[in-house]
Amino acid sequence: MNTLLKILDIVDKLPEGLVELYQIVDEHTTALGIPYLVVGATARDIVLVHGYNANIERGTRDVDFGIQVQTWEQFDQLKARLLESGFVQHKDKVHQLNMIDSSNMPWEIDIVPFGEIERSTKQIAWPPEQDFVMNVMGFREAFENTLTVKIAESPELQIKVASPAGMLILKLISWLERGSEIRKKDATDIYYLVKHYAKIPEVLNALYDQGFMETQSYEELAASAMKIAQDAKCIASPDAVAFINERLFADERIVDNLVLDISRSQQTTYEEAEKLLNVMKQQFENTKTF
Repeated sequence: MNTLLKILDIVDKLPEGLVELYQIVDEHTTALGIPYLVVGATARDIVLVHGYNANIERGTRDVDFGIQVQTWEQFDQLKARLLESGFVQHKDKVHQLNMIDSSNMPWEIDIVPFGEIERSTKQIAWPPEQDFVMNVMGFREAFENTLTVKIAESPELQIKVASPAGMLILKLISWLERGSEIRKKDATDIYYLVKHYAKIPEVLNALYDQGFMETQSYEELAASAMKIAQDAKCIASPDAVAFINERLFADERIVDNLVLDISRSQQTTYEEAEKLLNVMKQQFENTKTF
């Protein structure tokens, strides 16, 4: 069971330029009737750093959005509005825009569409050539289990942000899909989510009250790995669970690669990273319905 509260108040905790960015995106998605959620590293920081006072270990100026659309025309309409508002199209990436905020600070946004435009394989292919294909598995689950975060008071602005459990699903899939150099950031974030999950009071209480600490011999990190993996499994679709189990946990060589990526990029040992992955594997492969 996911015990995380559904709303956070982090007014005055974000940089003004970042709030400005969210205000622009929210204005245009609202006008077009496009639901969205924040994912990626900024979602991680919004929830765990600004919401629950975890240490910031890897800053970012990249802001990732998932937008739920029915047609590619909606995606094009949103991008056109953002370009008219001062964003600049990335020269190579169709889903990436750049902006300079009123404080003269640069930001980069990725807009990933999902929803009715998905193929049966949970992939999207950009028109007209459809030569750029992206896996958006996990976005629906993350969207259906978002946190509402209040980031501004006047005018009031609340945004939808992926929960840590939703982020874990997306990060595991992203790590599997990306190249060896890029995916090291995903490995770092996977460990970060586990390491700081117990910063959330509801999660920490659940570790004791629901037997996670006892099961893991009162090792908080292992108990947190068990809890977040269980929460992720609880909200993940059967397709996403099967994808993660078959592509990751069923292959010892692939698991070892993730262990290596975590241990090489973090202040942890290979043995510790291996233990955490084994705890998570047990939860994802568990056939029990939560």
